Amino acid sequence: MSYSARPRNPPRSLEPMGLWSKLFSRPAAPAPTETADAPRAPPPTPWRSTEREALATVGRPGGLGTEDALATFRRLRATAEEGRAIDDLLLVNAERSLPEPLALAVASAMVDRGDSAGAAKVLADLSSSPALLMRADLEAERGDVPFALALTERVLAREIDHPGARERRQRWRGELGLLATRTTEAATSTVAIAEPDTPYTLLREIARGGAGAVYEAEDRELGRRVALKIYHEPIRDRAQLEHEARVAVQLAGQGVVRVFDLDPEHGWIALEWVTLSSLRERLRARDHANLYPIERWALPLAQGLARVHDGGWAHLDVKPANVLLAASSEPVLTDFGIARRLGEPSPAGSMGYVSPERLRGRPASAACDVYGFGRILEDVLDAGADDPRWRELARACVAPEAQRPAHARELIMRIRALGA
Repeated sequence: MSYSARPRNPPRSLEPMGLWSKLFSRPAAPAPTETADAPRAPPPTPWRSTEREALATVGRPGGLGTEDALATFRRLRATAEEGRAIDDLLLVNAERSLPEPLALAVASAMVDRGDSAGAAKVLADLSSSPALLMRADLEAERGDVPFALALTERVLAREIDHPGARERRQRWRGELGLLATRTTEAATSTVAIAEPDTPYTLLREIARGGAGAVYEAEDRELGRRVALKIYHEPIRDRAQLEHEARVAVQLAGQGVVRVFDLDPEHGWIALEWVTLSSLRERLRARDHANLYPIERWALPLAQGLARVHDGGWAHLDVKPANVLLAASSEPVLTDFGIARRLGEPSPAGSMGYVSPERLRGRPASAACDVYGFGRILEDVLDAGADDPRWRELARACVAPEAQRPAHARELIMRIRALGA
């Protein structure tokens, strides 16, 4: 990746990117005025080149640490050496990834110099919330509002109060004509009491979503544990409940949750009980023993998705809450309530896990589930020790649709190529 042809000092962008400038830049000192009698300023001393040489050692044994490198780069930004320092760091980034704060500062400097395309390339390898929001701004600036919205929802799924994220989401959803859904009081007040004609004793609530709540329950006749999902509004959502059960039964097999029973009239469905609960709960508990190594659950999960795709379906709600882990860490995919046949209109999904093409109104596709798989990988990598191999795969899964694995079968091939 070369930026040698880029002009050293193009005009500053007039777009509202001042936040990044305030964070990562330092205003240049005003040029001294000269008088007829005043001596000319001496030529630059070589310490600038020495600082650039030091900056190029970041990431090497004995080289500059991240904080020292950031301080050095900020000093160079106030000088004529800024452009050369950026080029130096881009070369370093091509050889070995820069620390994320430094890469973010480089991207910010490139935006200020008018090189938004180059900045986007740097940001494509970053996953922090500030980097995702800066990239979202650039994508919106070039007209790809759905991709910008998807990036912003990734931030909100991680940090609901991240500065500026909710404002961006609201603005871009408005531009796309996506109406915000309102949650009624009735939709959030499922009462945890077993009805007399229900053959289950409710033990505890384990999850709650927009459609219903899930309880650990016990079958009074058979004495076995089940996951009992009770829909918030059974009359309104009867068709969705029946759809969820039918799709899961049709796709029954390894990696897909088993359905034991359902009662559409009373709005509940009984599913197999999986001992370790969801991947979301393992993430919250920082349960490294069951999250790592990633290949223990990632390959079986991809194989479960392949079963869905081979059957002609897209799950459309692939997220940590819908991946259950058994004691052996084998994953079980659950909640087929919004699954659709490939090519059918795609309903709304969970914030942060919906692909950009779905936000554009594209129909259901296997690539949508691959996007959700990549987001799960990001969540797990962010929760523990990073792994460059899996991080690269996660980037490929959340890339624009044309660059993303199109089917879980391709995903399986990529995972096996990692040695998993």
